Amino acid sequence: MILPTMTYKEMYDHLAADKQKVEIKKEYLLPKAVKAFKKKMKFPAWELYDYTIPATNNKYVIYFYAESRARAEKPEVGSFTVVYNRNHRFIVKWGAGGYKHTPDSEMIAVRQIHAYTSHFLQRYNERFLNDDTLTANEVAARYLSRNTVATPLQQNEEINRNHEKYDEKYQYAFRVRDGICFSYSAVDGEQSEDGDRHKDKVNALYICYTTFVNESKMTESQRKAIFKEYCEKWMQFCYDFQKQAKDGVITLTLER
Repeated sequence: MILPTMTYKEMYDHLAADKQKVEIKKEYLLPKAVKAFKKKMKFPAWELYDYTIPATNNKYVIYFYAESRARAEKPEVGSFTVVYNRNHRFIVKWGAGGYKHTPDSEMIAVRQIHAYTSHFLQRYNERFLNDDTLTANEVAARYLSRNTVATPLQQNEEINRNHEKYDEKYQYAFRVRDGICFSYSAVDGEQSEDGDRHKDKVNALYICYTTFVNESKMTESQRKAIFKEYCEKWMQFCYDFQKQAKDGVITLTLER
């Protein structure tokens, strides 16, 4: 089972080994969820199912989400696992994603562990869903279904005037469909002995989402700064992709 003492790479590989079984279980549960959605009178609607893999004892929550009746037969499908570290509860997702270790590094695909704190989910519910009847897992399913794309933003004085109080690992926020996610991150790997960060070995990336802010509740100057950084980030993504495609150096596979 997943343990907080594992490295982020070990967590990723452990969860990735469960992928086929989880996918089979999703297919098995889909007709049951669709049948339930067809009986619903109110949308959005969701169905959650607990699933434990006996061989690993990893416990998953498989969720189906229909934002409207039109999606009743083709709901959003996903899963997450719950991990405890002492008295702290985390919702954990895994996947591979693009990563630049330094501003001028090439974009590579790295293992990623995304963890959501209980505080993050509470703030998302308070500041966006505003529904006291939801359980923590239902809030997580709503968030993950609605916010499938997260764009990293380099924080600055205009976005968060307190950002300089925190060290480097807290310097990125993420813009999603419903708002802004503040986070901290850590790299699992080996630093180069000569101090050249370009030579570091990156095994996995950990991103922990700590709190959520509804963008509509932010000041106009903050929203403008966020939009500016968001546009610049996507322009940089496009530039990096085009450059690496032209040079034929896009890394699509993970190193073992």
